[in-house]
Amino acid sequence: MTTLFLIHGRGQHTAPGVPAGQVAEHAEAIRRRWLQALNTGLHDAGRPPIPDAAPVLFPFYGNAFRDAVAEREGTGPGPDLARWSTGEPLPADVQAVCEVKAGLVHDVTESLRFEPDSASLHTESLHPAAGEPTARGVPAGVGRPWWELDELLRVPWLRAALQFLAERAGVSARVIEEYFTDVAYYLGCAEVRQTVLAIVERALADVPTEEPVVVVGHSLGSVVAHDALTRGAQGRTIALVATTGSPLGLPVVQRHLLGGAGDGPVPVPAVVPDRRSAWVNGYDVRDVVAILNPLAPRLDQAVTGQIRDVRVSAGDEPHAVIGYLEDAAVAEPIGRAVHSGSPASR
Repeated sequence: MTTLFLIHGRGQHTAPGVPAGQVAEHAEAIRRRWLQALNTGLHDAGRPPIPDAAPVLFPFYGNAFRDAVAEREGTGPGPDLARWSTGEPLPADVQAVCEVKAGLVHDVTESLRFEPDSASLHTESLHPAAGEPTARGVPAGVGRPWWELDELLRVPWLRAALQFLAERAGVSARVIEEYFTDVAYYLGCAEVRQTVLAIVERALADVPTEEPVVVVGHSLGSVVAHDALTRGAQGRTIALVATTGSPLGLPVVQRHLLGGAGDGPVPVPAVVPDRRSAWVNGYDVRDVVAILNPLAPRLDQAVTGQIRDVRVSAGDEPHAVIGYLEDAAVAEPIGRAVHSGSPASR
C-alpha cells in the first residue's frame, strides 16, 4: 500500500502553555485539515478521495523546531540583521544564520525588483558629494546587496524591504521577518536542521522499504523534503514528490541544501524517479515565498520534464497550504499516485 507522507512548514507549533499531552492532538488536527483540503481538490478533479485505510504520516516537528531555536537564542544573540549589518562580531552560528537570512531578503526583493525611494529610506539629510551618481534620488550604492550600502542606509532599506514584502503578501512585516528567520535557522544552523530531519527521517524509517511513498512538502517543508530525500531515502520507492509554496528556487536556499553545489542549480534527489512528472510543484504567483517559480528551470533534473510545474490560485491567502491542496491540478496527481503507487506520465 502506498504511504502518503506530509511535511509541514514553519509556524505549526502549539500555542504557549499548551500541555505536552495535547501536542499529538494538535498535530493530528493539522493532518486532518491537510487531508480534508486534499480530498476537496480530488473531488473537484473528479477523483476518489484518499482511502481511509491508506497510511498517512505527518511527522510533526513544529514544537521541536521552536524549542531548538529558543535554546540557541537563550544562550546568546539572535539573528538581528540590523546588528549583523554593522559588522559587529557575532558567534559563528549566529553569523551563519544571519548570512542566510540576509540572502533570503536579497533574493526575494531582487526577484520583485524592489527599489525604495529616498523618502522610504529617510535620506533627506544624506547629501551625496558633488558629482556622485544617484538612482531615483537615492545615493549611489542601491543596486548592490543591501548590506553593502552606506551604513546609514542599511537599516532603513531593510525596514522598507520588509514592509514592501508584507504589503505584497498581505501580512505584517513581522510575519515576513519571522518566516525568513525560521528558514535561515533551518539552513544556517546545523543543530536546528538535524533536529527537524531526525523527526522526519525517523517517521520515514517506519515505512517498509518495499512500499511506495508519496511525499508532499509545503513551504519550508519542501526544503526539508529535499534534504530528507537527498540524505535518508536511499533504496526507497518514491511514487511522487509534490511541493507547494516552495522557496527551493531561491539561490540562497539552493546553496545551503544538502547536496547543493556552489552557485549551480541543485540536483533533484537521486531517489526521485527519472521520469516525467515524478515531481509536481504548485505555485501561486502572488506567493512571495514561492516567488522564484516555476522550479523546473531552476533545478538540475535527471530528465526533461521530471518536474511538472502547476500555476494555481491558492485563494485569499496565497501561501496557505489549504488553498494549494484544494486546487484540483495539485491534488489530482497526488491522489492518482496514492491509488496507483506511481504517477501517470504526461
